[in-house]
Amino acid sequence: MFDISYASIKRGYGEANPWTALLAASPSGSRAILPVKRRNLRHFKIFSPEPKCVEANVTVAQYKTSSRVGRTKIGKVRVEAAHAKSPMKFLRRLATSESGNVGLIAAASVIPLLALIGGGLDMSRSYMARTQLQAACDAGALAGRRAMGTTGTYGSAEKAKADAFFDANFDSQSLNASNVWFETEANDQGQVNGTASAVVPTVVMQMFGNEDFEIEITCMAELQLANADVMFVLDTTGSMAGSRITGLREAVKDFHKTINQAVTDPNTRIRYGFVPYSMTVNAKDLFSDPDAPMQRSWFVDSAPYQSRQAQFNTPVYIATTGAPSTVNETYSTTLSSSNCNAYANNNYPSSGSNPSSSGNAPGNVTQRTYAFVSWTGGTATRKNCTRSVTTRVTTHQTKFAFTNWRYKEVELDTSNFKNGTGVNVGTSVVTATANSVINPAVTTYADQAGYYDMVTMAKRNGSGLYNVGLTSTTWNGCIEERDTDDTANWNPIPSSAYDLNLDYVPDSNETRWRPMWNQLTYNRSFRQHVDSTTNEPLAYSACPSPMKPFTEVELSSDPNDVPAWLNTYVNNLVPTGNTYHDIGMIWGGRLSSSNGPFQANVNKDDKPVSRHLLFMSDGQMEPYIWGYNAYSIESLANRVAPFNSDTTAVKNRHNSRFAAACEAVKAKGITVWVIAFGTTLSNEMKACSSDGRAYYASDTAALRNQFKFIASQVANLRLGA
Repeated sequence: MFDISYASIKRGYGEANPWTALLAASPSGSRAILPVKRRNLRHFKIFSPEPKCVEANVTVAQYKTSSRVGRTKIGKVRVEAAHAKSPMKFLRRLATSESGNVGLIAAASVIPLLALIGGGLDMSRSYMARTQLQAACDAGALAGRRAMGTTGTYGSAEKAKADAFFDANFDSQSLNASNVWFETEANDQGQVNGTASAVVPTVVMQMFGNEDFEIEITCMAELQLANADVMFVLDTTGSMAGSRITGLREAVKDFHKTINQAVTDPNTRIRYGFVPYSMTVNAKDLFSDPDAPMQRSWFVDSAPYQSRQAQFNTPVYIATTGAPSTVNETYSTTLSSSNCNAYANNNYPSSGSNPSSSGNAPGNVTQRTYAFVSWTGGTATRKNCTRSVTTRVTTHQTKFAFTNWRYKEVELDTSNFKNGTGVNVGTSVVTATANSVINPAVTTYADQAGYYDMVTMAKRNGSGLYNVGLTSTTWNGCIEERDTDDTANWNPIPSSAYDLNLDYVPDSNETRWRPMWNQLTYNRSFRQHVDSTTNEPLAYSACPSPMKPFTEVELSSDPNDVPAWLNTYVNNLVPTGNTYHDIGMIWGGRLSSSNGPFQANVNKDDKPVSRHLLFMSDGQMEPYIWGYNAYSIESLANRVAPFNSDTTAVKNRHNSRFAAACEAVKAKGITVWVIAFGTTLSNEMKACSSDGRAYYASDTAALRNQFKFIASQVANLRLGA
């Protein structure tokens, strides 16, 4: 750059715009470059054939009017002129110049400039290294906490996963870092804490004695959970007996412990609901729920059951004997003593009986009883003989004794049974021979011939029916489903399938549920009816533990604390019966639906909440078509599949219904998690889950770990402060 002399621009140049004045002061053909601010000056470069420099005071107002220069403080404008075609000449002149001692000044400036620039460069490297180390530490802590959620412990395997993620995210080679160190540990609050450090060499500052800088950071990963509702739909069939049900109980408790660790906000609300299922579900405890009690009116007052009727059509008689009347009879001639005795016993003059009867039921029966009165007068060997005759007349009423049982579908009165009060039913009879006179205090009989169901037998016992053997029955809470459809196509769900309508509030017999009445439900070999004089066995049935609507759990500072009610509830789960996945999923969805019959419970306090359904089973769909389940006895009632459907056909129907129920639940925004425990993870189970959230647990330990893992997913992983 050339040596520059200065000259002032006079105000009298006649140019209103200072930029124009600068251009006018420069040689013809020069052009300006946009200014760069340095302290209080604005610098412009003007390229021209001859070096010139002009200087002028510039006001703020003048800067604002300039089309080339933006706003600035009051200052000066220095215009440096340089010959556009001779940059090397300028450099040679600068090197040989003696006017400013340029060499000395330049030499003195090198070291401070080098320190300034080098320090900035190394500080930038330090910042980059720290950022990368922090990111790697965070990644490792998150990976370790995620692994801990799967296994429930934090050991060498979990630490190895944390280390692997740290290594993958920290590029020590590009930074030339040494002494890289990373360590993680878990605490009692379920957090994984990490510490990382590294030594990174400097590039420029080594010249000034600063060879490297040490970086040390910390990180922490934990679970955090907002409001959540979790519905457990649990297979409690017979195959879950023994160690499996014990493992399930512990798995639910482990789930809660994981959730308990994840909650940091005391205002967070966590609720659990439960649907234990087997061949049906149990609604017993829903009636007492204070938030959304199940209404008794949601159950029918009468329903068809696969039961039996007693036929009373055997004629029998009840005898009524009138008051006795006695008269004396004297034989017409004198009799010897022996003949008189015979006459008194109705054996003279002809052989007879004493007492004697005439007539047959149902007509009147007359009985005469004879007795000696006197033998007097006459001679010593022959005297007058007198006897008494007592007559009793017995009348008969025709009644009807038990003939046989007729096993068939029977409409039964459930109006009292559904209320949970004890209801007597007729279960046994004392038989009698046809056309016999019965003991009315012992024999079971009816005033009118006909068929009597078991409820009516008890109701009319002592009034139209007599001596019926009674059994008291009380509803255990298990249900028969409301009306459904036996179609094979469940996409879409038919409108007539009220059982799969999760939201419909009952308002008719078709939409109401039926109380299961296992004490009077019988099997039979023919669909229409079977007559038998013997007591056939009751149909096989199973009633699981009661369902529980969403119930808030108390959270504790002790991560291993389990609320008393939760501990009691899961410990009382009882394995029994066959496997019907569809009924479990239907009721899990029904109790979780924000628009259904239980919406008051689901929407309590109107809180924002995430909802989850955890479905666990240890087996495939396993219907028993001769057993009594939520759809009656399927081989007889044919509510799910048509008449003559075999076990395979019925199973396929239930699998289709299960799939439809899963889709109905997911359509409500409920996240479905599925665990197959000790059994194959079937395609039906995989399809049921939300976005592949289906898992396999080979044994009890794996089941507990899967529950903890799902809990960790329900609670979101986050980095702590």
